Amino acid sequence: MQISLNKIFLITHTIPHFLKKGNTCQVFPFLCLASKKRLMSSFFINRKILTFVQEKKMKNYFFLFFTLISLFGCKHKTEQGKTYITGNITGIGTDTIYLYGVDELSNLIDTIYVKNDKFFHTIQVDTICQMILLFNNGQTYPVFLDKKNRINIKGNIEHLNLLDVNGNPVNEELTSFLQSMESKGTVSETSIEEKVDSFICKNNSSPASIYLLDKYFVRTERPDNKRIKLLIEAMTGELQDKPYIQRLKEIADRVKDMESGQTIPSFTLTNIKGKKISRFSTKSEYLLIHFWASWNTESRLANAALRKINRISINKEKKRKKKGKDTKKELDILGISLDTNKEDWKQAVKQDTLTWEQVCDFYGWSSDVVKQCAVLTLPTNVLIHSTGRIIAYNIKQDSLSLKLEELIK
Repeated sequence: MQISLNKIFLITHTIPHFLKKGNTCQVFPFLCLASKKRLMSSFFINRKILTFVQEKKMKNYFFLFFTLISLFGCKHKTEQGKTYITGNITGIGTDTIYLYGVDELSNLIDTIYVKNDKFFHTIQVDTICQMILLFNNGQTYPVFLDKKNRINIKGNIEHLNLLDVNGNPVNEELTSFLQSMESKGTVSETSIEEKVDSFICKNNSSPASIYLLDKYFVRTERPDNKRIKLLIEAMTGELQDKPYIQRLKEIADRVKDMESGQTIPSFTLTNIKGKKISRFSTKSEYLLIHFWASWNTESRLANAALRKINRISINKEKKRKKKGKDTKKELDILGISLDTNKEDWKQAVKQDTLTWEQVCDFYGWSSDVVKQCAVLTLPTNVLIHSTGRIIAYNIKQDSLSLKLEELIK
């Protein structure tokens, strides 16, 4: 089954105003591919498609891969030769896999039907493009398609991160590299980065290098901006001619602005009660800003961990008061949701028993604060001082707990 997103795209000057009023559409940042004079070139996906995306947990993955997919201009044309995809994934049984890609001309969500672990699918492309396989457990895997390819996918449901994909050089390069990494067992983060660095330099004209650069260097807890730019400069040929390279540099620059010691951008958002809340609203020594969404499983799990952190902070504050010490609050938490539906957001806040401040503007990934704070995946935590100075950006849960123990005695 094939759903064409082009047919439901709306390009008009009136949509932003409409969106602010009713929040009935989601603006996806990766669809803002070009700007034209006097014409807004952003694309808007209707609620039907948005619902599909939410239910299949695709939103966070959409943002993660947006530029990679659009990089190669995957154009679907019926007059071109078909690309065949066959697969055998042990243990998957009878199921569905979703195959999706996005570019400025053609955007498809395909449903691949699996029976007895096997599947067969056809798609038409006229140039190499990256698409994403989305499984029902939420895992994803990149697949590169070119015209008239015969792609074969093998694997096991227990190891969807190690699929064997062949049928063109790009898939084979990526499969070989990922499997070689896995065969070496547990290795340090530094060792992984060195191996990825080496692969990119040796394969500096391969689309697989863009994927690896994005995954291992850009969207990490502590992106090395200088290293990212050096690796981009090492890329040659067709890759350097693609708009994605510039967008990747822009992402790296935004991440650099969120480094420790920088000042977090100012923002004002509305809470559940309709009150305007800014980063200056808190009176505590430290503020933990938590970007999340009701539709994101990892976010909901993080909410549970934050309840514990919040409870510990409150108990420490009570103990200080009993001892007659400084009663200034040490920690506040501010939840910023990427939801686009108010009721979904409110229901999640209630279900997760979130007692700290919650705000949302219902623009999802297109929210200004999301862009300003370089939020690339969910959940994302940003710990700041009352002065607005960033202490930690995109800090993971374990590191966050240790950091707070260090700061709050």
